[in-house]
Amino acid sequence: MTLPIVLSLVVALLAAAHAWWATGRIWPAVNASALAHAVIGDGRNRMPAPWQCAAVAAALAAIAVWPWVVLRWPDSALVLVGSIVIGAMFFLRGTAGYSPRWRGRFPGRPFRTLDFYLYSPLCLALGVGFIKLLTSEMH
Repeated sequence: MTLPIVLSLVVALLAAAHAWWATGRIWPAVNASALAHAVIGDGRNRMPAPWQCAAVAAALAAIAVWPWVVLRWPDSALVLVGSIVIGAMFFLRGTAGYSPRWRGRFPGRPFRTLDFYLYSPLCLALGVGFIKLLTSEMH
């Protein structure tokens, strides 16, 4: 039962951060430019539009609920497909962070360092975690 709790909490915290940014807040940075450089890394000096941050927050909030959907309906084809899609999405994002093409597209600092040591490993772990939800010992 620990895995669903951890997955939900981590993804809910990510959703909360995006929702916070959608309201124009800049935590954990000192200004909007520093935040954009830390979380986007493509050279822009401002965050995306609030609606874009809110859309990501909403998607992450839905994903945060997913582990409980898996536990409630473990034999559903929709749960199987959804878990594979969510797991693959996180896993692909995590592996992309280590590709030369990704690193060339997002060279900005501190994003590049944060992505290498935090964002990509977190995405890889979430990807593995969501796929792990499908294993029989979780049900």
